[in-house]
Amino acid sequence: MSKKIILSPLNRIEGDLKIVIDIKDKTIIDVRLSGTMFRGFEIILEGREPLDALVFTPRICGICNVSHSVASAEALRNAFHINIPPNAYYIINTIQACETVLSHLTHFYLYFIIDFLNKKYEKKAFYKEVKKRFYPLKGVSYAEFINKRRKLMELIGLIAGKWPNTLAIQPGGVTSSLSHGDIIRALGVIEEFKIFIENKLLGCPPEEWLKNKSIKDIEKWLATRKGGNSDFGLFFKIAQEVGLEKLGISGGKFLCFGAYKEPDGKKLFREGYYDGKLHPFDPEKIVEYIEFSWYEDIKKARQPFEGTTYPSVDKIKAYSWIKAPRYDDNVVEVGPIARLVVNKIPLIMDYFKKYKSSVFVRILARIYESIILLQKMETWLKSINPEEPVYRSFEILSETTGMGLTEAPRGALGHWICIEEGVIKKYQIITPTTWNFSPRDSYGRLGVVEQTLLGLEIDDEENPVEIEHIVRSFDPCMVCSVHAVKVK
Repeated sequence: MSKKIILSPLNRIEGDLKIVIDIKDKTIIDVRLSGTMFRGFEIILEGREPLDALVFTPRICGICNVSHSVASAEALRNAFHINIPPNAYYIINTIQACETVLSHLTHFYLYFIIDFLNKKYEKKAFYKEVKKRFYPLKGVSYAEFINKRRKLMELIGLIAGKWPNTLAIQPGGVTSSLSHGDIIRALGVIEEFKIFIENKLLGCPPEEWLKNKSIKDIEKWLATRKGGNSDFGLFFKIAQEVGLEKLGISGGKFLCFGAYKEPDGKKLFREGYYDGKLHPFDPEKIVEYIEFSWYEDIKKARQPFEGTTYPSVDKIKAYSWIKAPRYDDNVVEVGPIARLVVNKIPLIMDYFKKYKSSVFVRILARIYESIILLQKMETWLKSINPEEPVYRSFEILSETTGMGLTEAPRGALGHWICIEEGVIKKYQIITPTTWNFSPRDSYGRLGVVEQTLLGLEIDDEENPVEIEHIVRSFDPCMVCSVHAVKVK
């Protein structure tokens, strides 16, 4: 006989997630992931002025608000046929990359690694060192990261004016330029943050660590005293002892929308679909199913431009506010691992071929991408010409459509806008967590994370920490939420 376990809400993530599992003989035989809060931003935007989207959509998320700004501005830029100045590309890329690095490292230090303080691991060789470094607020690395992450916020503030919910990113470019002094100051902030990366995270300069192209290279780095004793080096020891390379393996199909476009049209991360082979990306192949979602509709699936977001709370069979997006009718994973596999980054491909899309490789990809972006931020800042414009004026069209696709920290993010009679007729958004944490579709196919949990063996039903490792490896972002409250 099976036993039902409900984890709700799963804490230390952005928003509310409910996990319902059926266990038989310590094995998960059924799973349902539920987004439990309806927010309705798409409905809020209907009937408003097109540029209002720039104000509302960043407030979808308190962590990746810049990514929503980028997607919204791109959708309007696409709708109004705007070309922005070269400086605008460099500034937007720097802001977005800075937020992504901030998000990735916050995930590692504050959300993911502290799960290894779980009582299950008290007798493990790594436990004492994890407690010393990562115990919340008191751990030496935990406390130092909280202090140093302010530098990244300072950088976003310098370039974008404020964080979160900046209005610096616009369809015509950005709202203000950077002086020579601002650029020098920004480069100084990055250099200071890189000292933390070298001393704590990697045990070597970021430039040197990026030279690792294979598993053998990483083994050599781990064999050095500083590399092996670094925070990320400790993660490798934990992963090996716990077996993170065997946990949370998805179907291995990946989608990337592409991001960080430069003036010549090239992107740091190209778009594509990977299923063992790399295929060109076609946005027309995106549809959303809603049969198991609390929304009313008469169609099995709709493309985003045709989608609706009207709630139906008494809907039979539904169990989540999350829709079920599919690409070319496939269940696909998005996120840092998807970006780096689609772009065939040698180190990640080497680990992916051996350990697939496991918890271990997801975390490795997230950190590796952080170091790539940290380096590129310096390049983009040095490419800015303070004497050149950062914005171009444009005409607001009264009848048009636009699509804005980018890569948020957690994966592929899309905004679709339809404008009629000068106002927003329809606005649809597909976030990364919608892709990864979707419910079943009309054919009964489970979402990515549901698939990774199905068949999982649980050691202790009263303490199913394995579930938390898998779920957190995707870094879910359900809604904007308060993370911690200090009660006197």
